[in-house]
Amino acid sequence: MNSLPGSALLVMALTALPISAQERKWLEGTGTGTIRGKVTLDGTAPGDVKVPINPKHTDYDHCMKGDLDDLTWVVGPGNALANVVVYLVPPAKSSFKVDLSKKTWPDEVVIDQPFCAFKPHVSVVFPEYDGQPTGQKFIVKNSAPILHNVRIAGSAFRSPARSETLLAGQEKQFKLRSDHQPLTVRCDVHRWMAAYLWSFDHPFAAVSKADGTFEIKNVPLGAELTVMAWHEMGTPGNGREIRKGALKDGDRIDFSIRK
Repeated sequence: MNSLPGSALLVMALTALPISAQERKWLEGTGTGTIRGKVTLDGTAPGDVKVPINPKHTDYDHCMKGDLDDLTWVVGPGNALANVVVYLVPPAKSSFKVDLSKKTWPDEVVIDQPFCAFKPHVSVVFPEYDGQPTGQKFIVKNSAPILHNVRIAGSAFRSPARSETLLAGQEKQFKLRSDHQPLTVRCDVHRWMAAYLWSFDHPFAAVSKADGTFEIKNVPLGAELTVMAWHEMGTPGNGREIRKGALKDGDRIDFSIRK
């Protein structure tokens, strides 16, 4: 199992600047397959940490009915670590060739605000491929009986900040572009609320589950690429390289994130 030290190489998640048609190369593999793995915490699991909520806030009573756990470090049995984004990066000036007929991504990605926390805390989306929409919808819901707001921000060029008010029971769809950094999701009404969203131009990404496991399907095999991992506190801003080289079908990629 690989342990990722604090001095590990910082690699950009996606190319920050657009690649011209003349420069770009399509990544050619020998086929496709599935990779799996498990993420664990290298360190002591935190105790029962709660999000501080202002008792004088107008919505205090409703907020206290929901999940108040701090979701920064979600650690399960065996130090299994949730909410880690694992994703693939092609070589410089290359792009993944995606067969859109072999769909592995959901029709919708939804974040809800049933009380005073975003659910889920970390998500990945695949809104566009080769400059065209994939048809996947990104929706933010407010299933609470109180007013919420959502403010989404990424890089200034690709994902400038935008804010929408969500009335009780309301939902809104947001049009996203792929970005080279994680997008933050905030609520200006309840300022302790936070979530994270990675928006990719390919579907080769997953979020580790409560048991630390992840799975990425239809990945290109036999081609040089990089496997990256991102955690909101355990890695640099755009993540860390955890493996570089060709993948084989059935490869296991187990690693740890240092707290």
